[in-house]
Amino acid sequence: MLRIERETDGPQTVLRLIGRIRAESVDQLRQELENCTPAVALDLAEVNLVDVVAVRFLRDCQDLAIELRNVPAYIAEWIRHERAENDHC
Repeated sequence: MLRIERETDGPQTVLRLIGRIRAESVDQLRQELENCTPAVALDLAEVNLVDVVAVRFLRDCQDLAIELRNVPAYIAEWIRHERAENDHC
């Protein structure tokens, strides 16, 4: 289950993600991002589980200049791995 808390940090909107990000959560996250200011960040400090669909979504967020904050090491490494695999295709 994923909980999303919206905060503001000056002109930036921060979506604090809590819990598990799975494939079924990605559409909800996309909708939340559509309702944010152009300056947006995702805070992953309290994320404890992701799946491959979520990791690819987070990779795509980075590509769109969406800041990822407090990314757990295993998620950061998985994103790097997915980016490298995508670059080789």
